[in-house]
Amino acid sequence: MKKTAVLAVLALFLLCGFSSGEEAKDILKRVREKDSNIGNVFKTFRMVYNKKSPWGFNGTFETLIKADKKRMNSNSGTLTSDAIFDGVNCWNIFPMTGTTQQNKDYYDQNDKGLFAWVKKFNDNVKITGEETVDKRKCWIIEGDGGEEYLKKIWVDEKALSLIKAEGGSMKLVNSEFKALNDDYEVPMKTDILRDDKTDMAIVVTVLETGKDLSDDLFKVDVKPNNNPFGGLIQFGK
Repeated sequence: MKKTAVLAVLALFLLCGFSSGEEAKDILKRVREKDSNIGNVFKTFRMVYNKKSPWGFNGTFETLIKADKKRMNSNSGTLTSDAIFDGVNCWNIFPMTGTTQQNKDYYDQNDKGLFAWVKKFNDNVKITGEETVDKRKCWIIEGDGGEEYLKKIWVDEKALSLIKAEGGSMKLVNSEFKALNDDYEVPMKTDILRDDKTDMAIVVTVLETGKDLSDDLFKVDVKPNNNPFGGLIQFGK
């Protein structure tokens, strides 16, 4: 009986500690600020990674950042598309629809970069515990990140990196982190599992900072009547 009472008091103490300290939404806000600051911290940032799955998907993705400009290139064989934020507007370049201007949130919604996971969460999140994972002290944060595996996440308390996530029958595990400086690191390997079996394997093949990136990569050549449907269908409105 005494042991049960002690455990109950300890649990209450821990919960009070979480509520009286930093809230989950504030932690994710710091992650978003860290994401938006990449272009200021590094002269340029480039990351290329491959996605492969046992059910046949194979794609290559590239994230490019220079100052406040961003570009994401996607190539999954028969489907290719590029998303660009030129510092003012968002654009989509797709073979079927040509170049179309998108709403201001388009890039964030399609971002597959370093902190893309945090953009899927709103402020309806909470800290439900702490746990050490691979010698990293992590906050356990619960909420709805839009993906099945983004319901419960483990965020490194120091680096603010996503260490693992889970939800339903799925799990995500980041590993083989490479430090870019004292504040930024990149998981060179990500495994997404369904029922503890590999559903997707992601491996970073290129990781560069400070290399020259042409400004032309972030420019969009918008031509009149660029919509192949002749204006019958409007995209990105």
